[in-house]
Amino acid sequence: MKELRTLPDGSITYELHRKRVKNMNLRVTTSGVVRVSASPRVPLGLIEAFICRHRAFIEKALQNRKDRGGHLMVPDLDTEIIVMGKMYRVVLEKPHTVSAYLETSSQDSQLSDTQSDSPLKGSSSKRKGAQGSLSQRKLSRGNASTYAVTVVDDILLVRYPSNHETLDASKVERMWLSFWKTIGQDFMETLAQQVYSEFQQAGYTVPTPTLRLRYMTSRWGSCMPVKEIITMNTRLLLGPTEFAHYVMVHEFAHFIEPNHSSRFYKVMSDVLPNWEQVKAEMKAYYT
Repeated sequence: MKELRTLPDGSITYELHRKRVKNMNLRVTTSGVVRVSASPRVPLGLIEAFICRHRAFIEKALQNRKDRGGHLMVPDLDTEIIVMGKMYRVVLEKPHTVSAYLETSSQDSQLSDTQSDSPLKGSSSKRKGAQGSLSQRKLSRGNASTYAVTVVDDILLVRYPSNHETLDASKVERMWLSFWKTIGQDFMETLAQQVYSEFQQAGYTVPTPTLRLRYMTSRWGSCMPVKEIITMNTRLLLGPTEFAHYVMVHEFAHFIEPNHSSRFYKVMSDVLPNWEQVKAEMKAYYT
């Protein structure tokens, strides 16, 4: 069993695996996912104390990941990424790729713990909101010059032209940005319907907006109240779903109050009482 959790202070989001292991283990994957495995009998407080004790190791590993650079929306091959709250592995399509993937482990930074820790006071809350899911699609053969991404269960299969040594970086980037926009549109539209209902339940009348999705570097979302258009950042797909939910609520609130006035924040609190906590967690996650 695995679940996505965040430390109470919002500083570290990690993937917790409950399984039959003697000692707690911690690793930071090559894609920057903090993964912890522990026995079902180990208390959550003990696990979080273990994570805090190794905070320096985690921060260094995450910094190494950032130093590698590259477009934020172009993941490396053979890495694991969080997409709409679920874990997916990015794999280059080859003969027998799927079966080979099941038996291959990534080159991750790893730690093992053999000592007992003192439990932390309090515990992190469980993530709320619906989990996103990528629809399964059959693999299409394509041709030798194809750049494509295909979803197979929890794998993102990447297809490059047969001559890998002459990859066009701009085409790779366009491939991924097109993929995120395609798979994200349905997710964001469903989320918009959910948020629309939440505003109705809170007693606010809002329009059904036209929804746009695109990659942005300086903002998470935008709203054009007069035109009834909301634009969401594709980067929100790469993380827990509650962050996208928070941004969607924020943009819907601008239909009630265009400015960030006290009235605006009252609307936010009426619809999403814990928005400040989610905002802080989101800032820590994407920093």
